[in-house]
Amino acid sequence: MDIARVLVIALVVVFVLVRRFGGRPVKDQDRLWVLPAILVVLGVSEGGLTAPAHPVASVVLLAAGIAAALATGFLMGRAMTLWREPDGTLWAKGNRTVLALFGLSLATRAGLALLGYAVGVPVHNGALLVTLASWILAQGLALAARSRQVPALV
Repeated sequence: MDIARVLVIALVVVFVLVRRFGGRPVKDQDRLWVLPAILVVLGVSEGGLTAPAHPVASVVLLAAGIAAALATGFLMGRAMTLWREPDGTLWAKGNRTVLALFGLSLATRAGLALLGYAVGVPVHNGALLVTLASWILAQGLALAARSRQVPALV
């Protein structure tokens, strides 16, 4: 794993966190799949989704990572604070629950990485990017579903 790839992953995470905790208008829900799709394409092209020496263990760890990312991402999207501004614009912002879920997400990812190293399945960028894409997509879908439930101002 070279430093440029690590920096790209770190920048994507920082970008997502700033958007989640800085408060932002909820708009363009039709495009919520774009960043996850780009990350999946990059992850698949990067390779390392499975370890040839341990194919079953690597697939199980990848599936567990994606499932954990989907679960924590969905819960984060459900926990976001939503409100309408006087002009009718819907806004979203992270809160303490979202921060705790983010910590849980990181701890889960770290735990799976440690388990992988223990059984001889190292973590590669491709798997990280696909997992990150799952996390972002789940948040976006949960937030989009909730945003349709917030009544418009009259």
